[in-house]
Amino acid sequence: MDDCIFCKIVKGEIPSTKIYEDKEFMAFLDIGPVNKGHTLVMPKNHSETFLDMNERELGKIMHFILI
Repeated sequence: MDDCIFCKIVKGEIPSTKIYEDKEFMAFLDIGPVNKGHTLVMPKNHSETFLDMNERELGKIMHFILI
């Protein structure tokens, strides 16, 4: 999506402080953290919500988050 702020972060169009990145996921620090170290984890493939992700993507991101 051209207007999605998260897609722009993945493409490097908006700077971020990356914590982790691989071919499918990216984790980066929140620009306005509630708590120190607040990290956002997202798939690189655009999805509006978790409900829009297929089962494989959802399973992989949940595994990634819980490790």
